[in-house]
Amino acid sequence: MKILQNPINRNPAYFIGYILFLILLSLFCFFTNKADGFLLINHFHNEMFDNFFTMFTNVGNGFVVIALMLFFLIRKKNGWVIQIGISLLISGLLVQTIKHFIPSPRPVIFFASGAVHYILGVTRTGHSSFPSGHTATAFMLTTLLALYFPGRKPGLFFLAIAVLTGYSRIYLSQHFPVDVLAGSLAGVLPSLGVYMFVPLPFFDKKFAKSEWDQQSVKLR
Repeated sequence: MKILQNPINRNPAYFIGYILFLILLSLFCFFTNKADGFLLINHFHNEMFDNFFTMFTNVGNGFVVIALMLFFLIRKKNGWVIQIGISLLISGLLVQTIKHFIPSPRPVIFFASGAVHYILGVTRTGHSSFPSGHTATAFMLTTLLALYFPGRKPGLFFLAIAVLTGYSRIYLSQHFPVDVLAGSLAGVLPSLGVYMFVPLPFFDKKFAKSEWDQQSVKLR
């Protein structure tokens, strides 16, 4: 457990908040069955939220992560880019492997379509509900960002983004609460593992100022 102390201590607000989220959602899934739990959350909707969550759910889109990686690459944050890339790969493989071996109908298939709130052109059908890939991607990214930008306010901000992304998946009838629960774990755990075992200093070695000056002299 000691190996976890360093990353958790970098942003306790994020990780304590995530643990509370994990506990509350686990209890919710335990004390409500899959169908009732979903309907309880999905029941609250309006046009404004339809528009908001249709856009916001894209935070869990892999293209958003790649765009952010390109931004960090331009900013010469090579270690960040590599850590995010490895985490995205591991998280994605984990999610797709589970989906392959544990097929689970999405809500619009599980229920009669008229029983749930869904949006044409946005809500998907099929049997790849468990776990939520968008939720995994969102938690994967925000976990690393919380480590790169320590502090209470950044930690709570990143956690809110991930939680809202998970909520959007239920709101849009893409996933059940248990899918979001599993997706969050499939995002947080790979990021923690990569952060601990693929250290940033290995990629972000920089010359000390005196060494840089020496190199400059040699090049003149």
